[in-house]
Amino acid sequence: MGLMNVMVTISHNDSCPEMLAAIRRGLFAKPTDEELVEFLLQRKPRDRKRPAFEEHSLEHVLSYQRRNVSFKHNFLKRDALTPLGIAKDWFDRTDLSRKIHRV
Repeated sequence: MGLMNVMVTISHNDSCPEMLAAIRRGLFAKPTDEELVEFLLQRKPRDRKRPAFEEHSLEHVLSYQRRNVSFKHNFLKRDALTPLGIAKDWFDRTDLSRKIHRV
């Protein structure tokens, strides 16, 4: 296939709209329009000991994986024109490099 031409990195923000919806309404909840805007305007509160997302690790992983699958479906279709061009081949590697803090 030749040399790699493009590299795409997908990350998952701890307070993304999907996480706000899952924390508030449960697993697989879809974000509302208000949560989509709230994500853009949100600031981290300094008075809380642990952020809410730290208590929802399952939701965090599933939300990231859904985002990853959606990205592949919409942007990495082999031999089809997508917003990134025409993908001839691709591979996926997921790193779990989260630090564990003990209190």
